[in-house]
Amino acid sequence: MTEQSANNQKKLDVNSLFPSKGDPRRPPEWYGRALFYAVIAVYLGWFAFTSWGKITYIVFDIIIALFLALAVEPLVIRLIKHGWKRAVASVTCLVGLLVIVVVLLGLFGNMFVQQLISMVKGLPDLYNQFAALIAEKTQFKLPEMNDLGGEIMKNVKGSWVTDFAGQAVSTTMGVLGQILNFTTAIMVAFYISIAGPKLRRSLCQWIAPHSQRRFLMVWTVVQDQISGFLFSRSILAAINAACTAVFLMIIKVPYWLPLALFCGVVSQFVPTLGTYIGGALPVMFAWGERGLGYGIGVVVFITVYQQIENLLLSPKISERTMDLNPCIAFLTVLLFGSLFGALGAFLALPITASIQVLLKVSMKRYPLVDMPLMNDPKPKKKSKMVEAADAINEHVIKPVSDRIPRQAKGSSGHVTFDDQIKELQHQVYDYPDDATQPVSEDLPTVAIPKNVFDAQHTPHGSSLDALRAQSADAAGAAHDEDGHPGASGEDSTDAGKDSATDNPRSRWR
Repeated sequence: MTEQSANNQKKLDVNSLFPSKGDPRRPPEWYGRALFYAVIAVYLGWFAFTSWGKITYIVFDIIIALFLALAVEPLVIRLIKHGWKRAVASVTCLVGLLVIVVVLLGLFGNMFVQQLISMVKGLPDLYNQFAALIAEKTQFKLPEMNDLGGEIMKNVKGSWVTDFAGQAVSTTMGVLGQILNFTTAIMVAFYISIAGPKLRRSLCQWIAPHSQRRFLMVWTVVQDQISGFLFSRSILAAINAACTAVFLMIIKVPYWLPLALFCGVVSQFVPTLGTYIGGALPVMFAWGERGLGYGIGVVVFITVYQQIENLLLSPKISERTMDLNPCIAFLTVLLFGSLFGALGAFLALPITASIQVLLKVSMKRYPLVDMPLMNDPKPKKKSKMVEAADAINEHVIKPVSDRIPRQAKGSSGHVTFDDQIKELQHQVYDYPDDATQPVSEDLPTVAIPKNVFDAQHTPHGSSLDALRAQSADAAGAAHDEDGHPGASGEDSTDAGKDSATDNPRSRWR
């Protein structure tokens, strides 16, 4: 019998390959799904590795179209609020954008190309002027422009003439390909902008209700940050370029159009160093073509305009965009530019802002422990220089900064949440949205009834107007009680209630 059981154990048991439910040999329930997901991940990785180069242009066209649709979304929403249909509003905004681009190219395209060619041709003379100035002021000598040209030409192959036909064909095909990509991006942008809520409903049909709220919150945050960034930065870049162009025309600096466009675009879309990089080129050309005084004049203009933009224009235009830490913004642009090229560098800031908002909304925060490393050590004695700096800060800088609008102060900790994001945050995570926001001293103090925050008195999804009405009713009742202290019929000897009646704020505690 023992020998027979041993032989049975040596035989292959087919049932062990597919054990029934409850059998200890059966793998856990999640094992099959995990294996299926692993197979899908491996296949997608293999597909991306082998076929990414073939579909890169399509992916980039879709990304450009998505961001074009998001860029015009604020205008579309405003038109919809005025009674426009979404399709008509989207077509009007995108067609208007195309018309503006075509008109600008028609008015300034030829001038821009001519000035750009003249500027490139004038670079050797400008280089020689700076070389002579450096040689005059210092002992360092820059190489001659002719020598640089010879070194460059040595690296050019002598057979480039024979390849001219092939280069012409490839250039023509490249231009046609760019036109096709541009047309594709515009068409897809039309479809995305026209779809609007239909696209979100189509995606949410495949998601559970609770996950739908989280998905809509992510969508709202990303759309708000990207559209606000592109819309505000484009307007600021246009204003910057227009003002710079007018000033360069007044002081008669040549090549004013390409210099103004370079200054406007770079100063707005390159973080931290954009203002200095964008203003350096106009300063150099004004100095080289018109003299040192004109170069200093351009520096003064850029400085004054930057202050006007920071204090007046940017708070109004960029009030819905989030401030980023300058170091994080700069490193993010370098990282995305290295990974995804110029498009990645251009979209690095809104993507980073969206990630920061999502982390601030979704991640839980804990109180800090009291440790010496959490703060700098307290000074034992202040030096005379520090005391003078504190006096200047107390009597000069602080009074001026107190008069600056809060939007213009620029804090990486300040995040702008609109009511829609707050509502989604409350629905997804079931906690008051004010718990994640620091209390600002600039906000007015408002008496709020205690039962407003009571879950059993506040219905799910109640609007802000309902809460305000409830607060107003409570305030009206309190006013009647103050005006007629004897109407309640309570004993007048109740000192506690009388003192509460004398103090209106005690009712809200």
